[in-house]
Amino acid sequence: QLHLPLNSPLPGSELTKEPFRWDQRLFALVLRLPGITAPESEQMTGVPVDDSAITPMCEVTGGECPGRSYCVCSPRMLNQCLESLVQKVQSGVVINFEKAGPDPSPIDDGQVDISRPFGPQPWHSCHKLIYVRPNPKTGVPIGHWPVPESFWPDQNSPTLPPRTSHPVVKFSCTDCEPMVIDKLPFDKYELEPSPLTQFILERKSPQTCWQASRVYVSNSAKYSELGHPFGYLKASTALNCVNLFVMPYNYPVLLPLLDDLFKVHKAKPTLKWRQSFESYLKTMPPYYLGPLKKAVRMMGAPNLIADNVEYGLSYSVISYLKKLSQQ
Repeated sequence: QLHLPLNSPLPGSELTKEPFRWDQRLFALVLRLPGITAPESEQMTGVPVDDSAITPMCEVTGGECPGRSYCVCSPRMLNQCLESLVQKVQSGVVINFEKAGPDPSPIDDGQVDISRPFGPQPWHSCHKLIYVRPNPKTGVPIGHWPVPESFWPDQNSPTLPPRTSHPVVKFSCTDCEPMVIDKLPFDKYELEPSPLTQFILERKSPQTCWQASRVYVSNSAKYSELGHPFGYLKASTALNCVNLFVMPYNYPVLLPLLDDLFKVHKAKPTLKWRQSFESYLKTMPPYYLGPLKKAVRMMGAPNLIADNVEYGLSYSVISYLKKLSQQ
């Protein structure tokens, strides 16, 4: 059996429920080399699955496809496995993508739809990596917007509640127009190939997208359990990969407001506009204030959000997080 310490001595480990972070994955090469080497047959038909105690842990971290670790029986097979692993070790983080609501309507391409399968499909729930490419100059990945938490931060709490390492991101299969406006930053992450990316690419509709939202724990937020959308899944124009676009929180409400601010009001907001913006800010998790301030400053409205606005975290949590990031 594989016994893992649930209380890791590493700084910050109490922030996640599991003994690993979303950017840590485990791959297993289990060596079962016989004492006497038999002459290797020329034909190698893949590497067998190993059913040792380490296999489920690989699966949990997103390191391998379900229940898969390599059972290595010969030196030649070891080389093959190492080459395969080198291709899999990409920088990124693991996310659970889960379908919310009904399946999409079939694409009408003149083909007769032969018995659409009922019940859960592999693409409905995927535990997969999004590639987070480091900045070529600094080696550090740069993202503008966070992925929302599954809780609403309590300003009076001296600590943060532990969260699951892999966030659950729900996507709805309703076709939407991808939204972008001038100068507003967004982040774009490619999804690791999976049944979900295959399903989206087979639909051959690169001009539409599916919205992604974060699940809120009951009564932890000021609104419904399913949070507001923070991004969307979209096939690339060349239909060779699927990307997750991460936008500001509840962007379908914010983007038209910002568009009006610059195109209609020329960066001089009216009282009515300010009221709409204030009511938007009330539904936005407070840790989005920093990135939003930076974004509107880049867009040409430096004084839109007051400097004394609270960030929704207690002083002890803010100073602890600063200390952790230095460590």
